Amino acid sequence: MRSIYIVCLCIFISSCAAYTVPAGDIHRDDISDRLKPNPPRKPNILLIMADDLGYNDLAINNGNTSIDTPNMDQIARDGVRFTRHYASAVCSPARAALLTGIYPERLGYLPNGRGISPEVVTIPERLKEVGYTTWHIGKWHVGDLERTAWPDHQGFDHWFGFLNQSRLRDLRTADGELRLTFPTYVNPWLESDSAPGKTYPGHLDNILTDKAISVLSDLSSASAPWFLNLWYFAPHAPIQPASDFARKYPNTAAGRYQALVNQLDFNIGRVISHLDSMGALQNTIIVVVSDNGGTNLDGLDNNAPFYGFKGTLTEGGMRTPLIIKWPDQAMNGQVIADTVAIEDIYPTLLESIGFVLPDNLDGSSFYQNVRQRKSTAAKARYWDHLWPSYTALSADGRWRLYVTPPYFGPVKQYMFDLEQDPAATLPVSQIPSAQLTQMTRGYQAWYRDVHTVKTAYAPGVNGSAVLTGMDFLRTPGFGRYTFGIGISQKSDGRIAAQSGIWELRRTGNTVTAQFGDLILSGDIQNSNSCHSIVVSGLFSRKLTKDRDPETMSLVLYIDGIEAQTGEIQATLNAVDPTTATIIGDPATGGGIIAPPVILNIRLNSNSLWTPASFSEELCNTSSVPTLIE
Repeated sequence: MRSIYIVCLCIFISSCAAYTVPAGDIHRDDISDRLKPNPPRKPNILLIMADDLGYNDLAINNGNTSIDTPNMDQIARDGVRFTRHYASAVCSPARAALLTGIYPERLGYLPNGRGISPEVVTIPERLKEVGYTTWHIGKWHVGDLERTAWPDHQGFDHWFGFLNQSRLRDLRTADGELRLTFPTYVNPWLESDSAPGKTYPGHLDNILTDKAISVLSDLSSASAPWFLNLWYFAPHAPIQPASDFARKYPNTAAGRYQALVNQLDFNIGRVISHLDSMGALQNTIIVVVSDNGGTNLDGLDNNAPFYGFKGTLTEGGMRTPLIIKWPDQAMNGQVIADTVAIEDIYPTLLESIGFVLPDNLDGSSFYQNVRQRKSTAAKARYWDHLWPSYTALSADGRWRLYVTPPYFGPVKQYMFDLEQDPAATLPVSQIPSAQLTQMTRGYQAWYRDVHTVKTAYAPGVNGSAVLTGMDFLRTPGFGRYTFGIGISQKSDGRIAAQSGIWELRRTGNTVTAQFGDLILSGDIQNSNSCHSIVVSGLFSRKLTKDRDPETMSLVLYIDGIEAQTGEIQATLNAVDPTTATIIGDPATGGGIIAPPVILNIRLNSNSLWTPASFSEELCNTSSVPTLIE
């Protein structure tokens, strides 16, 4: 089993370097009906995220005497501590889910994403609409290639920090472009919405804490409630504690890690003390959470007693610390063992300040359950990532199913009984068939749902249409992408296009797909009344290493058969991802059978959608999801 997880870790860490319903379901809406009558005075919100802090790295969780986290422990005693909180296996997906209340897979974080599509409403955007001042400080890692993916375009009035840990060193080229390289805590290069990036002397997390304290002082003098999103880098590698913390611990790899965690805790304590000194502590919701499990490096068991580590779809890889301290003291003093997930924090915080929750979220609020001291509703949960492996957790929290990726031998299914084996160290010898069937079917339905891009389809003249919405997924150019459409036997001319980005065209029996300088073509080989045309592939972009090539790799399928494959080292020119997708040709018509279907995955023979099965659905109009609003 451990070899399986090590392979998975390698996959996910290396990749950190890439149902269709009406668009209104996740797009912006009128705030007027979102508030309950006469909402109470709104509390401030301080949301602190640690990076790679494992379950066992919070001392109070296991009474761990080898780690020192007195400040976080005190917040846990004073607030509500969750012992079954699930985040993600790696960084970006957890952050996207936290900001949106939406499954990260639905947003294209597999594990990295282009960014949160502009029309998706983030929690700071919700809060701004009801008078909050919003700040982001620290790590972002939710998209930096698109300017509209940066914090100040995602609901934050102001921000200070780093968009990606590979941008923490000032290694600019002659033309001023920042080179991507290994991160550092020492004298980091930091950016903001109000000033050019520059090198700041000192230790990264100390600098972030100083900035947070300064911002809080300014916020306290204003009348508006505030939301501070404080995302630290500790204890993510490289393990570089400041000297005054390092000298308190052994000069070993484990000692340095313990020092960095202690420094993180000390800085959190500084922020809390400052809140107290300003008189704002009692009216502030404080959230402390980690984005994924610890790495289990340097001889440490960061996630004990749970098996697994960062990058693996295991209890240890995804179960992380979560603490929430509420202004309402009657809610505090609880230790909750119900299963909750990171996408649940968004609706929970919104409900706590008086929102009537939108019905477009994947997350579920647990606010009333905490307030009334009762168990949360049962809910099955699913996770997947880049490769077609996945894990599922039964609604009652007892059973965990893990299915291995197919690329390293025969696919294997493992079932863990968390009631009998809470650490999930040994799979059951006989998998209960009824439970396996239920969880497999549940995952398959979830997979098809979250990997189909939700768009808005507006019919036009001559069978044409305009496709908009979910711009960062609808528009190719980043990550995995599939566009499929059914056309009639008599169709000719343009099938679909985004002006200046890509075009799909039929001339006679020849279909041509042009994506920048990459051109694929093939011939229709039969006289069927409907032909499925599919383009599927990968757009690789530089994210963590400057030396990584940027490539486009695409396959054109006609009627489920591979027509041509092509790959070039280039990026697709998609300067404006909001450009509408035009289906057919308004002037001449296009013979389109049904609305197109866009997926945020790449088709292959190992996925739930194979090229053949997906193509067949495109021409079976009764099975094609309705996109029309």
